[in-house]
Amino acid sequence: MLRAALQQAPRRYRMPPLPADAGAAEAAGPEAVIAFTLAAADAGTVPADDGVARLFTSALAALIRSALDPLDGDPTFQAQVLAAGDARVAEYLHLAAQATGDARTVRAAVNAWAHPGKLQGQPPGARPDALAPLHRLAASGAWTTLQQALDDLLAEGWLEDGPLRDALSALRDSPALARLAQAEALLALDGVQRYRALCERAGPSAGSAAAAQQGRASARLGAAAERSTVQALLAMAELIHRAAPALPRLHVAQGLLTPRGFPGVNGRAKDEWDVALLREVGPDGARDVMLLLEVKAAPAAAASDYPRLLRGLQRLALAQTQERYAFACVGGETLLRGASLRELAPQGDALPPQVLYACTAPAEPRTPLLNPVARAMLLAEPACIAFAAKLARGAAPQPAELAALWEELPREPRLRPVLRQYDTARRAREAMLHPDELLAAAAVALLPQARQPEPLP
Repeated sequence: MLRAALQQAPRRYRMPPLPADAGAAEAAGPEAVIAFTLAAADAGTVPADDGVARLFTSALAALIRSALDPLDGDPTFQAQVLAAGDARVAEYLHLAAQATGDARTVRAAVNAWAHPGKLQGQPPGARPDALAPLHRLAASGAWTTLQQALDDLLAEGWLEDGPLRDALSALRDSPALARLAQAEALLALDGVQRYRALCERAGPSAGSAAAAQQGRASARLGAAAERSTVQALLAMAELIHRAAPALPRLHVAQGLLTPRGFPGVNGRAKDEWDVALLREVGPDGARDVMLLLEVKAAPAAAASDYPRLLRGLQRLALAQTQERYAFACVGGETLLRGASLRELAPQGDALPPQVLYACTAPAEPRTPLLNPVARAMLLAEPACIAFAAKLARGAAPQPAELAALWEELPREPRLRPVLRQYDTARRAREAMLHPDELLAAAAVALLPQARQPEPLP
């Protein structure tokens, strides 16, 4: 009865329906057209003529133009277009991708001779005075100045042939230092500065203080959503106990980890499970999974998580029926029956009824038909970047130039998430409930039979 009530509970995060036809899609705008045509291609309902293809390419061209708008456009896409059209920006990005490892290499080489701890206690003189600045320059990332300082040192007469000269000479000529200095020089270029400004508009750079702060805020939201879900399941367990006190007590487990040695291969499958409602069965303390919930602070996050969730459930369903599996969880571990895990097998691309998403976000005023992740993947395709680069140069490319991408969509595995984006988002959101709705559904199903129907504290 509980599962039936959960299936019938209202879905505040449900996807809106696709437009009924091409005309309705065009009236709704480019993103609706793209979602409509992608779904048609995924379902294999595209007619023999190329009308749907023209609809798709025209909408995609409009989406690209919109993304290039300097005020309201997509700064991430604009940065990709700039990098594709400016060889010096592309060179900078190539060097920047190696910068962390290169900086580590250079600093290790400097520290071998010029670390303050190594210079401490040496008698005053040319060597400590000359080497100490090298450490400061490397620590601050002043790579060009470090190169010049090494040149000056190697030109001075006091530095005789020997291990120190060899080490400093090798450092001066090292590819790592050369790459760092070149990247530092490229930073002064207008194109690189514009690229970095666009990236800053898109969000804080990885490793920055702002990114760390953003990560902490996201973690707090996620933790709060999980707490709300746990509280709802605890209250749900109490309702069930009141309705049927003779049944075994239910337990709530958090952070269940698929154990090592579990059947199957991880293969990018989910192996940590947020919250579960478990029922004790048998004298050995083994438990069955009654409900399994993945918690999201934002509803849009479920669409990109959904394929990984399916793979994780497929792996759990490989459990041996008679086995017991020890899952680590918050506060210890819990023993789960293989027979119960096998019941978690997805039904095609659909979740089993006992697997749901929980989300604490308010209902969205408008749910986009084109998922943001799918939108970004589509715009990042070379055909879209090339089309945008022509627009940026002042040319007038035609939507037909995007036709090859339309033809690739059903064939390319990398584009499958884009092609199936609406169906994936629809399935994920259909399985998503607010914790309040979880508890309300349990009350609807169970309170009429409960011995103590008074409100829970």
